[in-house]
Amino acid sequence: MRSHTRKSLAIYACLTALMGAAGAQADQGDWYLGGSGDVTWLRHSDTGGGANLDVGYRFMPNMRAEAEVGYHNTPGESGYADSYYFSYMGDVYYDFNQLAFSPDSSHWRIVPYIGGGLGAASYHYGQSNFANTFHHNDTDFAYQGLAGVTLVSDAMPNLDWVLGYRYVGVDANDIQANNIELGVRWHF
Repeated sequence: MRSHTRKSLAIYACLTALMGAAGAQADQGDWYLGGSGDVTWLRHSDTGGGANLDVGYRFMPNMRAEAEVGYHNTPGESGYADSYYFSYMGDVYYDFNQLAFSPDSSHWRIVPYIGGGLGAASYHYGQSNFANTFHHNDTDFAYQGLAGVTLVSDAMPNLDWVLGYRYVGVDANDIQANNIELGVRWHF
């Protein structure tokens, strides 16, 4: 196993352990499961889509941590072949104070957030066929920045609706992805 791959997996394992410890020591909080679908721009020109699944815990009124796995795919439109990657991230979020928005009796609130994550990404690009045998598979250290808004309604207290942006970078091969996502979180 290559050195940077071992380092990526070690960082991810440490983040997961820290998230578990933070959740176990918290006096108040709540667990949630989430999922999102997104539009992905890889290399700033190839457009595709993807999805993320996460489990998280709010350990302070404005702080939460989660573990997430994602899959993103783009067809080769700009001279590159098809590309896809799996991401495995530990994320930390800060939720800003909520803004009230009540056009009717549902009492919607908007909660802006920012966050960041570290982990690993397994990626593939290129193609193998009779005319072309160029392809590449690898797993490397990955990082992401996140920002968006969460919509919360008093009528559905266990559901959050999420509209967000995420930037994903993979260190070793200069892979960059921009994602616009729409998702939901269920608190239990």
